[in-house]
Amino acid sequence: MSESVEIKIQGKKYTVKSDSFSVDPNEVASLVDTKMQELSGVRGISSSADLAILAALNIAQEFLELKRQAEEAGQESETRLDSLIQILEKEVENTVP
Repeated sequence: MSESVEIKIQGKKYTVKSDSFSVDPNEVASLVDTKMQELSGVRGISSSADLAILAALNIAQEFLELKRQAEEAGQESETRLDSLIQILEKEVENTVP
């Protein structure tokens, strides 16, 4: 069953539908709206479409940076776990008669 939620960005209302919202649509809309407000003072932006594209690019860059950091943290954790497993395996070998 699809759920509809009304959000507001730059004073304009939008209806979004989803079978399940894992993130609050209003929180997402607030992020987009805030980013667009931050960029609205940039010279040379002549349309709301340009503003929306710049906001999307900024949000995508932030997302990809966080994703890369999470991947690096995951790899670091995996390396640590592998080292611990090797240490434990050596200790078990040394204690087995």
